[in-house]
Amino acid sequence: MDTPSKLENLRFVASLLGVIRHRMREDGEHLLTYLIDIAYLEASDRLKQKSPPAEASGPVPRT
Repeated sequence: MDTPSKLENLRFVASLLGVIRHRMREDGEHLLTYLIDIAYLEASDRLKQKSPPAEASGPVPRT
């Protein structure tokens, strides 16, 4: 079994944090929502830094 890359781990963590954040917000857990939101934003920022530029991922649409 292959070891997940850092990028895959960040995507996984960001996804889980997004789900947990949504559930905590629905339950009215304001402090937990805030703390999880900070972790989610940090994971998202790191993903943006490590991900290849969007224009390199596919063809440019014609106008």
